[in-house]
Amino acid sequence: MATPEEYQVGDITITAIVEAETLGIPPQFFFPGLEAADVARHAWLVPDYADSNGNIGMRVQAFVVRTATRTIIVDPCVGNGKTRSLPFWNGLATDWLTRLADAGTDPTAVDLVVHTHLHEDHLGWDTTLVDGTWQPTFPNARHLYTEAGLAFVRQRSTDADPIYADSVEPIFAAGLADIVTEDVDLGEGLRMEPSPGHTPGHASLWITSAGQTALITGDFMHHPVQFADPEIPEVGDVDVDGARSTRRRMITAAHDRDALIIGTHFPTKPAGRAVADGDAWRFAAL
Repeated sequence: MATPEEYQVGDITITAIVEAETLGIPPQFFFPGLEAADVARHAWLVPDYADSNGNIGMRVQAFVVRTATRTIIVDPCVGNGKTRSLPFWNGLATDWLTRLADAGTDPTAVDLVVHTHLHEDHLGWDTTLVDGTWQPTFPNARHLYTEAGLAFVRQRSTDADPIYADSVEPIFAAGLADIVTEDVDLGEGLRMEPSPGHTPGHASLWITSAGQTALITGDFMHHPVQFADPEIPEVGDVDVDGARSTRRRMITAAHDRDALIIGTHFPTKPAGRAVADGDAWRFAAL
């Protein structure tokens, strides 16, 4: 088992808990119209984010954020045993909970679960199957949702993708859910900022401590190639123009604040900084 990736932001520690990483993906699978040759011309993407042919890597991962008083989980992945229409997310049996334990986190010690948005790969481990019933994985944690996010996940839930029934409803039934605004201040230097476009209610997490700043993206961007061209849409963006505007605004803010950017789906080396490059940027990994 690899040592968990850990980042220090002032007095706050951020640890990546990887569920899955896939390399060699044709870019058009996630970015319609983007060819491998378009990726390959950005030499700085190789080898961490793409291979020399322009095929890309992607991760599904969550982050544990430890402050002086709290243990917080951001975007807890797909989860095991979920019925999902996408075959690579259906009926998973991963060792994500073991990886969480290896990173020093007991599920009962988690105080807060934050969702940047409510797609299947950002809320699945909120519940685990116990004696045939979906139960909260983090029984002592408050779980945060936005009204727009809840409306979106309810609308998307189907028999083939019972997202709400297996991953959200049990949290409300257990009395562990809180509905918040997209710009909620979480205290201790943690603040959400609305970053819509990929989904309604999407919000990203700013972390500030001892004069240092980090940004956990969620899905306002999916891959470092979008630094080079923020106009590139991802297949799941529900508002393409809104997502483009959000990417430029958020990257600019992170660049201006010299923030450590942590990409929720970035493979291999998910943390780095935006560096100005012509009329766009490149991603300089730690």
